Amino acid sequence: MCEFVPMYKLWCLCCVILLNDVTYGFIFGDQHSASGPRDALAQTSCGPVRGKFDGNAYAYRGIPYAVPPVRTKRWQPPEPLSHEDGTCWPGTFDASVLKSQCVQRQEDDLTQVVGTEDCLHLNVWTPTNMMSANLSVMVFIHGGSLQIGNGDMPGYAPTEQLARDTNTVYVSMNYRLQAFGFMSLDILSRNSKTNTSGNYGHMDQILALKWVQENIRNFGGDPNKVTLFGQSSGATSVMVLLTSPLAQGLFHRAWLLSASPLLTKTKVGAAIDNMVFLKKTNCDNITCLLQMSANDVTQAVPWNEYPFWAMMDQIDLPVRGQLDGGLSIIDGYVLKEAPFDAWVKGHGNDVPVIVGTTAQENDFEGIPDEIVNKSTYETYVMRKIGSFGSDIAKMALRLYPVGKETVRHQFTSMVSDVRVGCGNDLLALYAAVNTNSPVYRYVVTSVPSAPVSPFGIALDTLLSFHGWDGYAFFGTMQEIMSHPSGNDIMFEANLRREIMSFVESGSPYSKDWHPFPESVVLLSDDTKVTSGYHTYHCNFWMENGFFDYSWVN
Repeated sequence: MCEFVPMYKLWCLCCVILLNDVTYGFIFGDQHSASGPRDALAQTSCGPVRGKFDGNAYAYRGIPYAVPPVRTKRWQPPEPLSHEDGTCWPGTFDASVLKSQCVQRQEDDLTQVVGTEDCLHLNVWTPTNMMSANLSVMVFIHGGSLQIGNGDMPGYAPTEQLARDTNTVYVSMNYRLQAFGFMSLDILSRNSKTNTSGNYGHMDQILALKWVQENIRNFGGDPNKVTLFGQSSGATSVMVLLTSPLAQGLFHRAWLLSASPLLTKTKVGAAIDNMVFLKKTNCDNITCLLQMSANDVTQAVPWNEYPFWAMMDQIDLPVRGQLDGGLSIIDGYVLKEAPFDAWVKGHGNDVPVIVGTTAQENDFEGIPDEIVNKSTYETYVMRKIGSFGSDIAKMALRLYPVGKETVRHQFTSMVSDVRVGCGNDLLALYAAVNTNSPVYRYVVTSVPSAPVSPFGIALDTLLSFHGWDGYAFFGTMQEIMSHPSGNDIMFEANLRREIMSFVESGSPYSKDWHPFPESVVLLSDDTKVTSGYHTYHCNFWMENGFFDYSWVN
């Protein structure tokens, strides 16, 4: 309605502004009532830390939560800091500035390597540092295919403003990435305290959650009200922690934003896949591997040969038989079994869960240059999906016809369903039928009102891209688009209202949003309850074996 009546649109926008400034305080408690003293000093188990107060909330950046995983501690489980071992800092730690991100390829120049191995730091944003506040806590795991990113990327992380507006404590962390976080090899297993290798990044995440349990009261948070959430590979990490015995009791709600639902690679299979890495290092013993520079380790990763750690094919339609390897693996330590199997056996962490995806996940990468019209779209689909059989490709074109919708809309919707959306339906179903806690499912259908630049990528389209719900929740739309519209801001307000109710109570704000599979909601500037999204499409893809081509990592 707001879209067609300018005066009413202005009134709606005013309502949204009031919602941000007043209603959150009404629903979740007065955000100013527990503001506390302005001294940004807080205590931790390793000593005091001093952050900054910006007028909205406190920020503590770069707090170490583990012994630096360098030299002989490379490819080992993380070790907590302790006074007994002499690994804590002397005096007061300066938590007012950012610290190094973990070793990774530079996103805009993949030939360059940035970051350091001494990177296991976390960040806290809080509206108060009063221990008696007992505020809800949200712990964020960043995405980036388990290969890039950090816990404090501008626009893609919590902020002081978010902490103030939602009256909630936020935590994010760096965790080891790419080869340093997920390399599995027999030679590494033989040198490990756990007799396994790989999943070091997940072990880092678990240690950060333990830090939260031990320390978050000193930042105004309640360790018994922790919601774990992550986007993209961060959501995949949440799925891992939902089914890891090592994460039992460390969080009480979970929110997955566009997870990769496929996780079936074993440590035996991964060790075989990764022999190409070992061959590139020219090492045949652990001493040689530990002496390699971070740059040399990174360059030895099989980015563009099997197991294809770059995973560039996953933003496109699949080709029969073309599969990528897995970084997250069933190692027998962090994961005893595949997540779906863990749920079936009752081994998961039984907490309320929200599973979210967007309608056109892969739109942040656009469409292949050769697709320019209806004819080239159909030719492309017949070539790619036709590798599974011409009848399957023809049916795919009937399910995603060009006409009412554009070529770009239909192509990205098809890829999104095959790679992400349908697999997340299956993920939600396994969790829902095998746990006692409710599982909720949403699909974002909101589209930005103007061109956006998420993750540093300039887009010329207006579809519901991968990460749109994350930017909305963080309140950082202005970081990726010049002027968010009234509808954009209303989507942000609606999403926050649903999620913050879930954080506080374990159920969304809309009372008719029932647990999956009874309902799926479509999220935009309002919440539309449906019986399912693209149900017929997903049944077609799953029945024809396309779950194996879901996003991995």
